Amino acid sequence: MERQLESMLKRADELLGQLKDEYDGCLKAQDVTERAQNLTHEVLEKLRNALDHTMRQAWNKYIEPNLSERDKKRAIVYFPILSDLNSFRSTLGRGCMANLDEVHKNLYDFLLKKQPFSSEENRWLELLSEVAVEGKHVQLTPQKRSETRRIKVSRPGSGSVSWDPDSVKFGKGVSVMGAPVDPETQRIVPTPEVTEQLEVWVSFMLEGCGVNALQFCNEACNKTRMLINEMLGLI
Repeated sequence: MERQLESMLKRADELLGQLKDEYDGCLKAQDVTERAQNLTHEVLEKLRNALDHTMRQAWNKYIEPNLSERDKKRAIVYFPILSDLNSFRSTLGRGCMANLDEVHKNLYDFLLKKQPFSSEENRWLELLSEVAVEGKHVQLTPQKRSETRRIKVSRPGSGSVSWDPDSVKFGKGVSVMGAPVDPETQRIVPTPEVTEQLEVWVSFMLEGCGVNALQFCNEACNKTRMLINEMLGLI
């Protein structure tokens, strides 16, 4: 792997480390900072750039030498991530690679295999591209903080009961597992052998995508490096 490409992937890993630290701070502060949103976009944008750089390497080696100066200047080259076959072929055409299946069939088959429309396993590439482009040209996709509180009450030999205190309210005279519930605090009154645990679950989601932002960025870093190494093996 060339030094510039390796540096791009390392930078993505560095940004991911910063993102993890920023997310930890956001969780403690119960807030989502602009820096957290910016870092999320920067990680995915850097990965998108690394994919495009790898495609440019292949183009320089197999396509450019056979083009006229005019075609070299008008070619638009980037790693194709499309939703259907026609768009895939059109994108190759804009890069003056309409005959890639003849020039380098193994590379063509590889790129086709990695398309979101070819397999559900490739949907992560579609999301990566969408967030990278949206953050650059429109606005950063905000991370939505979701918080769920649950109270869990258990008693040896009797199992356990849990509920969401934000949606379930108990009145006077209610007991859970033999322990009275205080209607004002919605917590159980201390009772022998009965234990109560208040659980707080917090996660940052990519709004409109339904995926955990940090988990996705981490997986995208790993999968992008694997994809690039696989592609470099062909070129």
